[in-house]
Amino acid sequence: MMTMPEIERCLRQLRLSGVRDTLQTRVLQAQGANQPFLETFSLILQDELDRRQSRLIERRYRQSGLDEKLTLAEFDWSFNLKLPRQTCFQLHTLAFIAAGENALLVGKPGTGKSHIAKAIAYQAILQGHKVQYLETDDFFHRYALKSPAQREVRLRTIIDCDLLVLDDLFLASAIPDDAGALLQTLIHQRYKLRRSVIVTSNLPKEVPRLCRGGSRSLTFTAVVHHETPDS
Repeated sequence: MMTMPEIERCLRQLRLSGVRDTLQTRVLQAQGANQPFLETFSLILQDELDRRQSRLIERRYRQSGLDEKLTLAEFDWSFNLKLPRQTCFQLHTLAFIAAGENALLVGKPGTGKSHIAKAIAYQAILQGHKVQYLETDDFFHRYALKSPAQREVRLRTIIDCDLLVLDDLFLASAIPDDAGALLQTLIHQRYKLRRSVIVTSNLPKEVPRLCRGGSRSLTFTAVVHHETPDS
């Protein structure tokens, strides 16, 4: 029979860190409560599953481009009572991702569009979805500096994710032609795959231009933030 150090060494070789970290606790727990073997074993397996799920979520968060883990529970709804709170919470259920639908959050700077978009994106990560969050002006600038091979890899990651967030689209009122062509490619490739997009913008009239050149229009669920800024 293996000793505890030998078991821990085997678990390390098998990369079962969730089992290794809780094994001694589970053994003591089983001895104290006279737990049947299968019950103890199932708890140990659940520890491993929980650890792997936690690591997967953290890895997807790091890969998403999000810079903070926001929730709707943290959002101050009282500063502007005209905000469509119910609609925001409906988006937070992520049913629109399963349906392949899109959402447009519109309002002046300071109305909370980015917070709500980030909260929905983080909830999607917690529920196992792959997410890409882009601050669009910064993304266009960085993308232009990449090599063709790097651009291809980056584009594929953005197209293939379950949810794409384009934050502050048209913040500068207009975007260069190359960036516009790239944006149109992203939107229409994702449309073909029925993968969801959240767009935040203070220029709602510009968003329909995303549909130019396509055979069909994109359907956006409009979430209009009435224009009462934080300041």
